[in-house]
Amino acid sequence: MKHLLALSLLLTFTLVASAQLPPKEPSRVSTTANLRDFLLTSKWSWRNVSAGVPDRECVFMPDGTFRHPHFTAKFVIKDIKTVELNRKGGEQAVMTFSDDYSTFEVLDFDKARRITGKRLPK
Repeated sequence: MKHLLALSLLLTFTLVASAQLPPKEPSRVSTTANLRDFLLTSKWSWRNVSAGVPDRECVFMPDGTFRHPHFTAKFVIKDIKTVELNRKGGEQAVMTFSDDYSTFEVLDFDKARRITGKRLPK
């Protein structure tokens, strides 16, 4: 019984020690890793300017997905200003962030509608 308890404690310690800490917001974005942490610690709005649709709240998730109320896409950070969103079926949209990372612009997946977004306050 002692051995089973010791093994159980060892496994628990190993799992806790290997758990990833949540990202912290970087003080500035100078690498793609900084951008990833920044995106994961922020909420964003997604506004379809062409259709006049109201803002929708969106989030970047640690599992590499971008979640919008009407779709989910995988995100790929291309550089410190550009993020690619990839949906099933090969649809792709490219987000371009402003210099201060407070806003972004993108052509929607259909390449016909202009989307704007902004960082939401915490």
